[in-house]
Amino acid sequence: MTFMAAQSQTAKTNRFARLRRYLAASLIALPLPALAAAPQACGTVIVPPGVGLGTPPASVTSLNPFLISSAYNGEASSLMYYGLLYINRDHKIVWPRSLATKIDISNNDTVFTVTMKPWQWSDGRPVTTKDIKFTYDLIKRLGPTYPGYNSGGVPNLIKSFDILGPETFSITLKHPVNPEWFELTGLAQFVPYPAHAWGKYTINQMWRHQSDPDFYKVIDGPYRLVKYKMGRYIEFGPNPTYQGHKSQIRRFIMTFLHSSGAEIEGLQSGTLDISNLPFSLWDAASRLKNVRRLKLTPNFGFQFIQLNYKNPTVTFFHDLKVRQAMADAINQKQVVHVLFHDATEPEYGPIPVVPPTFLPPSERAGKYPIGYDPAKSRKLLDEAGWKPGPDGIREKNGRKLAFTLLTPSGGATSTLWTEIQQQDLRAVGIDMKIRQVTFNQLMALDYRPSTWQAMAFGWSLGSFPSDAAQLGSKGSYNQEGYSDKKMDELLAKVTTTPGLSALYAYEKYAVEQQPIIFQSDTGVVVLARKGLRGIRKFISPTGGWSPQYLHWTTPDCASTVADNSAP
Repeated sequence: MTFMAAQSQTAKTNRFARLRRYLAASLIALPLPALAAAPQACGTVIVPPGVGLGTPPASVTSLNPFLISSAYNGEASSLMYYGLLYINRDHKIVWPRSLATKIDISNNDTVFTVTMKPWQWSDGRPVTTKDIKFTYDLIKRLGPTYPGYNSGGVPNLIKSFDILGPETFSITLKHPVNPEWFELTGLAQFVPYPAHAWGKYTINQMWRHQSDPDFYKVIDGPYRLVKYKMGRYIEFGPNPTYQGHKSQIRRFIMTFLHSSGAEIEGLQSGTLDISNLPFSLWDAASRLKNVRRLKLTPNFGFQFIQLNYKNPTVTFFHDLKVRQAMADAINQKQVVHVLFHDATEPEYGPIPVVPPTFLPPSERAGKYPIGYDPAKSRKLLDEAGWKPGPDGIREKNGRKLAFTLLTPSGGATSTLWTEIQQQDLRAVGIDMKIRQVTFNQLMALDYRPSTWQAMAFGWSLGSFPSDAAQLGSKGSYNQEGYSDKKMDELLAKVTTTPGLSALYAYEKYAVEQQPIIFQSDTGVVVLARKGLRGIRKFISPTGGWSPQYLHWTTPDCASTVADNSAP
């Protein structure tokens, strides 16, 4: 149930808005015996896309960071390129893991001057501010087709981009901004890409080569692309010229699976080394031998029901009372306990509950204007003029309160979750039919508003919880057509008002309005082989992966799959 904004808001920030996106390993691991063997630079690690997201596995279909539209693609792309800013679980910049070394802010929060450390491409050329400028120029050329278009104000808020030297550049904005917002959501998008290698391509050519391994020869990240078998797997090897933390494994393979059950089977058969623990297979996972379980911080985002305001067959979504009634009808606490084993918390708005860094004080205390209350839900529908029909489904002017929800297939837990929502909504007189499609079909249909009424998605917010990309009238991910003048004004204040007061006001209004039906993230539990370490650093807090921190502690330092084979 996941749609993540294309890349990690650190190295892929805000799209991936930004692409859901996402977690920091934090809490518990099962007790392990002492292991004498020291980490060695050898071995293979095999994982499915989506590890750390808690979502059903899927395929990687694009490697171009400017064109990707899912977190799965972003995970693969981010291995090859080094981000300008690395953001930790506390949503602070970690300078040692960032290309930038400092940011100077001047002229009433309108000028941001960035200094970079010396770095180089794999062909020996230096990474310079010209490569950052290339990124900026390409975003402008792509316009709204760029997945993170105008998130963090990029590029429309920018008045000028000035190169001050090979390792220093400045960005001047059209008006003062909230510095924290712009750093975490705007500047973090300025990942350098090789201007000398990519600058010769037109956008159409880049589109045609987005899954062509030869296009990605020049890199500056920890891994190089070794092999890509469409629909099967991607193999990465260490980038020998990488100047950061050296990889402790010889190969990193993303193998494409299409069901949660395949993840458990892979760990059992030895063809996987790390996977999500599908909540529907909790008991089966507990019987796996030589596998440890780690509970992770939930994705910094939320799940939601996307409502189609453009489709004339479901105009009742425009009615605030109908939306509030839907939110009040769904028992999130039951779902969190029964399906997610209390690995997460209920959510009713666009600011995640865990960690509570940006959460308003009242919500930290658990006080929301929306929550599970079927009686209130029925009252709201009565007030809106929807009366129960003979079959219990509400009607108004001869029309039933019914719609069809499209949801991605392949995940047993997400299917059960959707069915529980269906029952909860029916209990108050709303008929929600369910239609399952593949994740890629869901993504394609989302851009064709006439073909759907509602969709089940997940969203990753990157490093700052302002969701203008989805809730703003002109947001780059606003395929549903939601438009509200007050919401636009509040979102604008979030970007221009220092501190958190404007963010709190936006959150309060979004919770009341329910422009999408906000729901808790699934939470994440990861399974890993006992001899494999570095999981906490592998899964980054705000999106993307860092497999260079993985290492084997088994005596032979090898994956269960032979190093000379591929999936």
